[in-house]
Amino acid sequence: MLAAAVFSGCAGNENLKDLSVVEGMGIDLKNGQISVTVQTLNLSKEGTGAEALSGNITMNAGGSGPNISAAVQKTAESLSKKLFFGQNQILVIGSDLAKQDLNACFDYLIRNSDSRPDLAVCIAAESAEQVLSSKLGNALVPAQSLSELLYNGESEGFASYVTVSEMLNLYKDKTSDIYLPVITADEESAAVSGIALYNGGALAGVLSEEQIMGFLLLADKIDSGYFEFESEVYGKIGAEISDSKTKTKASAENGAVVYSVEITSTLSVEELQNGAESMISEKDLKNIAAEAEKELENKCRQAFLSCVQNGSDCLRIGESLAAGSPSAYDQLSDHWKDALSSVKLAVKSNCKLKKVNENASGY
Repeated sequence: MLAAAVFSGCAGNENLKDLSVVEGMGIDLKNGQISVTVQTLNLSKEGTGAEALSGNITMNAGGSGPNISAAVQKTAESLSKKLFFGQNQILVIGSDLAKQDLNACFDYLIRNSDSRPDLAVCIAAESAEQVLSSKLGNALVPAQSLSELLYNGESEGFASYVTVSEMLNLYKDKTSDIYLPVITADEESAAVSGIALYNGGALAGVLSEEQIMGFLLLADKIDSGYFEFESEVYGKIGAEISDSKTKTKASAENGAVVYSVEITSTLSVEELQNGAESMISEKDLKNIAAEAEKELENKCRQAFLSCVQNGSDCLRIGESLAAGSPSAYDQLSDHWKDALSSVKLAVKSNCKLKKVNENASGY
């Protein structure tokens, strides 16, 4: 049943028993060589029915070589089977390789027939092998769970989801830079701990976990997200934004580049530290909404500052300038990194209060 679901014509004339179906792939730099880890379906797992489709149904294998293709070949030899990448869901790049230069990966990703443009890409806080070895709560296919963590996490404000195609397009663009999510993992679980920023092919810095929401707001990637902030009257406040939309425009004003950002979203107040001490009026909630808007703007400023200070245009400001002020772009694009450091951010957040229920006081 599993085989029918996975293949259904994808493997052509290949016999299933002669293939190792790859679900996830990791690339590390070890002892001056490229080391590859692949997570494949364990089609020989014992049991029938629900028993066969419970717990981890994958196995990991690896190999090393002077380049990625050679390491993949060594891995296939260790399995005595051809690797089938048509089901691959995620590519994990180890920290040692990510810190050195991503150029080692690009030729393989562009030219190799096994590379998939829709493949999710991330960086391991330590090694890619460690990330792919995590059980992720005894997930059926851990690599799939990792991909879903990134995909769902982007819309919910705590992760970023970048495909091979998107990464290569950012790299090829004259002014834009790559950004990739960073995964921290242990034996049982994994979490997104930041976003790596690149300047060309070199790692320039890493946004912290607290800066991810601001970055996603600027990049118009987030749909909803929970955040907390402090209020003088109500103490710590927990709030949720939804239906978030961001409009951006880069323009040349008085000899400087201004990146204008307008964010609209719906705000629901989830918790107030001191909320039970008094009645909450509609005026109170509107004041809280104004404080929430300031907090979201501050998150955007912090993320923006980290990007420009590291010389990373992963927000595609240069691309936006080319669309809004072509003449200014022509003048600045050849030395864009110098110009990027002086770009000014003008950000405005507008939150519409959401009524929780008919019994709520106000909203």
